[in-house]
Amino acid sequence: MFAISVTVLAAIIVIDLLRPVPPEVRLDQLRQQLSALRAASDSCLATLQLEESRLLASDSRFDSLRNRIEYYENLDPRGVPADSYEAYLKTFNSYNDAIPARTAAGDSLQVHWDACRSLVEDHNQIADSALGIARELGRLREAPGRRQPVPSREAAAPDSDPAPQR
Repeated sequence: MFAISVTVLAAIIVIDLLRPVPPEVRLDQLRQQLSALRAASDSCLATLQLEESRLLASDSRFDSLRNRIEYYENLDPRGVPADSYEAYLKTFNSYNDAIPARTAAGDSLQVHWDACRSLVEDHNQIADSALGIARELGRLREAPGRRQPVPSREAAAPDSDPAPQR
């Protein structure tokens, strides 16, 4: 029974691959993909901005701790005075304790940056494909002296508007 199911499924997949998809259907599929990628990239960028602002706030706290450490170290050319040493050591340890979290936050920001960049690149690649198909179908025309395509009058319907590139 399992072998029959696998064979039927494989046959369906092969038939779908061999049967050409009409350009209109492919354009609609690309538009749906663009919409999903646009939503995902917008969400990713919002998360990236939040993470970046948290990292900048963390950096501000690091700068403050570093300035306090330097203050204690500059109180006397011979070293930190004995009456300030406990506060200095507490500040110094706070700074060192925060380093792993800061490093992890920077690494996380880089990972999210790469993910967002990948989403935008995927979006742009699919948008290029959609524009190519729209041109093939005559739904776009090139305006003289412009690099970006302009929708033709026939393509002015709301559901046939090409997605902008990001």
